[in-house]
Amino acid sequence: MSEPIICKICGKRRARRSCPAVNGDICTICCGTEREVSLSCPLECEYLQEAHRREKPAPVPENELLSNPDIVVTEEFIRSHEEFLLFSIYSLVQAALRTPGAIDADALAALEALIQTHRTLESGLVYETRPENTVAAAVQRAFAASLDDYQKLRAEREALSPARNSDILAILVFLHRMGQQNRNGRPRGRMFLDLLLHMVPETGVDERAPSIIL
Repeated sequence: MSEPIICKICGKRRARRSCPAVNGDICTICCGTEREVSLSCPLECEYLQEAHRREKPAPVPENELLSNPDIVVTEEFIRSHEEFLLFSIYSLVQAALRTPGAIDADALAALEALIQTHRTLESGLVYETRPENTVAAAVQRAFAASLDDYQKLRAEREALSPARNSDILAILVFLHRMGQQNRNGRPRGRMFLDLLLHMVPETGVDERAPSIIL
C-alpha cells in the first residue's frame, strides 16, 4: 500500500488537491487559509474560481463607501457607453494580467491615479498622477496606453471624435467603485480582476490588443 501524499505547505496533513501555485499537492485547510494570502493563485485554478463564487466581498470602509461622490454615473450613461466600458474592462484586465505580481489593490491604485489625472484635465491642466507602487504604476501605464489607442481607433476606423474627458473620468470612477465593492480583503486577492475577466467577451481575451469590442 502506497504512502499518503503529504501537504506541500504544512507538511503534516494529507494532501487532497493539486495546487498550481506551489506545483504540488496540498490539504484543503492550507488551500483555504493560504489562498491569496501567502499563495499567488492563478485565476484559472478551479478551487480559486469556486472560492470567488462563494465568498462575500470584504466590507467597504465607511470613509470609502462612494469613490469620488461628486461624479454621477447613471445607468443610462453606462448603457450608452457600453462599448467604451467593455474596452476599458478588457484593457484594465490585460494590463494587470501582463504585469507580474499585480493584484486587485494595484488595479485600484492605477484607477485612482488615472482618475486624478483626468480630474486635473477637467480643470484645463495637464499633469499625470502616478502611483508610488511600481506594480500599480506599470498597470497604469499599460491601461493608459490602451485608452490612448481607443481614441486613435475612434478617429481612424470609426471617423468619430475623441471620447470626452468627462466620459473617460466617469468610466474610471465606475470601475473604481466596482473594485471597492468586489474585493475579498486577502493580501494577494484578485477577486475584482476575476470578475472583470468574466465580463468581457471570450473571443476578446487573448494576447492581441483588441479593436473596439462589440
